[in-house]
Amino acid sequence: MFNLVKHRYWFLAVSLIVIIPGLISLIVFGLNVGTDFRGGSSINLRPQTTLTDKQIHDMIVAPLGLKDAQVVRGTDAKIAAGTTAWIKLNTQIDNNVNTALQNALDKKYSDTKLTYDVRNLTDSGEKPYTLITISGFKSPPNESDIKDALKNLPKTTGATVTASATPTAAATPGTTPTAQATPAATGTPTATGTPAATPTATPAPTQGTIDVNVDEVKIGTTAQSINIITLTSIKATKSDDKSAITTDTLQETILQHGGPYVQILDSTEIGGTIAQQTEVYAVLAVLASSVLILLYVWFAFRKIPKAWRYGACAIIALLHDVLVVLGVFSILGHFFAIQIDALFITALLTVVGFSVHDTIVVFDRIRENMRRRSTESFDEVVNASLIQTMARSLNTSLTVLFTLLALTLFTSTSPTVHTFTLTLLIGIFSGTYSSIFNASMLLVIWENGELRFNRKRNAVATADGRREKRELASTRS
Repeated sequence: MFNLVKHRYWFLAVSLIVIIPGLISLIVFGLNVGTDFRGGSSINLRPQTTLTDKQIHDMIVAPLGLKDAQVVRGTDAKIAAGTTAWIKLNTQIDNNVNTALQNALDKKYSDTKLTYDVRNLTDSGEKPYTLITISGFKSPPNESDIKDALKNLPKTTGATVTASATPTAAATPGTTPTAQATPAATGTPTATGTPAATPTATPAPTQGTIDVNVDEVKIGTTAQSINIITLTSIKATKSDDKSAITTDTLQETILQHGGPYVQILDSTEIGGTIAQQTEVYAVLAVLASSVLILLYVWFAFRKIPKAWRYGACAIIALLHDVLVVLGVFSILGHFFAIQIDALFITALLTVVGFSVHDTIVVFDRIRENMRRRSTESFDEVVNASLIQTMARSLNTSLTVLFTLLALTLFTSTSPTVHTFTLTLLIGIFSGTYSSIFNASMLLVIWENGELRFNRKRNAVATADGRREKRELASTRS
């Protein structure tokens, strides 16, 4: 039988060789954390035409100065190509024109429910105009059909569309109660003069003086989606701060740099307070899981003398895996700009659970063999237990590792998913190693008293093969 325990210090040395560079990187560089921990924005776009990475950089990232921007291009199968249209009007419109426009298109395409996104923008010459993004078409519409449906738009007052697109004019008729005519006792001539004051409230706001024309209609030709994650704050609504970047600013910048129209599918902004809370909760989650694991292992092995040693060794192996993962991602974050997010913590906790699971399997076999192999030394019992469980541990881990390897190599559409699978891949590999070659070896070192500063061992076997003698009642009960 191969003696693994004999080489315990070599196995621990390998772990140190792996951990030390990572620790140095953590101290010097730290972790390249993403928006979940530092705040920032995530925005999902649907361009009218396909964009390359270089075009995205030249039209969006560079002009807006987006910090640590991660760009992922993919395909959104839920939205077919050609089901989105963009309408550019010659001027900014008010609520009255917006309502007329939507009613005209809803009537033209009555077989589907259209969704409208109205944005008041300015071009490079500071000329104001309105851009309307319409989605939900069942099939690609014709540009000429849309122009024909909108050829009789009313004039606009020049006021911009408010948050509520429904006109408020409908509420005015209710403000003309006939109760004003009831004071008949005051005389009939004065009662008839009061209605003249009510008609003047409704017609004035609806009268526009600026012609509204359709400058351009574009139909989407791609199902491409672009996800941009950046530490720069991108607000979903207009801000009083002129320097603030909004989704309107994003669209204006793309058009001013010769790019296509885009549809804002989703926009999320993470503030600094939420990011700090996420960081605190992540640390607490790892600490809480470690304490609970220590208590569980101590309880599960409570019939063995000094059962808390098993829990302590399991926690040390767990910390080994956490340090390996953090160290590797510190190096990857500095040299390859790989960021970690909240899903990284989920993967880390999964690694912790998997590692302890493997460690407990080995420890449980040690407990069983301590009863069966009553004449053998503790080193021999541990070595036999490792040999017996190694095949099972390796088979289980390799099955998971092969799956994770495939996911890591062939799922590059999302950096979040890629980071998640890579974390699991590194962590489970480290967890398998630490369960077999670290946790049990530390238990042997501790049991033999090799952790003492004077290096005095407790009844170690001599060179001629003499085994240690131990009381079965106290050690293997």
